[in-house]
Amino acid sequence: MTAAVIIVLILVGLPLLAWWVGGRRFWNRLKPGRGPDPWGDFVRSHRLSPSEATAVQSAVTKGAALDDEKLRRAAVDLAEETLGQLGSWPQNGTTAQRVLAAVFLLWSLVFVAGLVFAVAFGGLSDVPWFALAPAVVTGGTQIWARRRMRQAIELNSGPVGE
Repeated sequence: MTAAVIIVLILVGLPLLAWWVGGRRFWNRLKPGRGPDPWGDFVRSHRLSPSEATAVQSAVTKGAALDDEKLRRAAVDLAEETLGQLGSWPQNGTTAQRVLAAVFLLWSLVFVAGLVFAVAFGGLSDVPWFALAPAVVTGGTQIWARRRMRQAIELNSGPVGE
């Protein structure tokens, strides 16, 4: 008999308790904060439509010029903001970032010295290609992206047609 009462309380009482707690005014006062939205803030500050925002982002990524003055200003702002975020982090970074940059520079120097030694004394078969390829792709991608952003700033900074 006791087990039947417990089962009925669980089957009926628990949903009723949940319904009662859910109806309290306390839950209406909870307003979770909106997280940061840099892209949305950028689009709203320049009053861009979705197609215009896509055109600006594409022009900055490709390093291309835009025709509309509003879009040109937005492209320059986006490229400058992105370059500012990428920045020169060893100079402006934390101590840990500076140490990491120094370790990477030291590793790069040792790697290049080992590469020269391997080519000079063993031929191309001794070159550690598995370590060279990711380093070149990673570094090259960053350099290429920064170059395109600077090109976008240069092309969109002056008047149209310049």
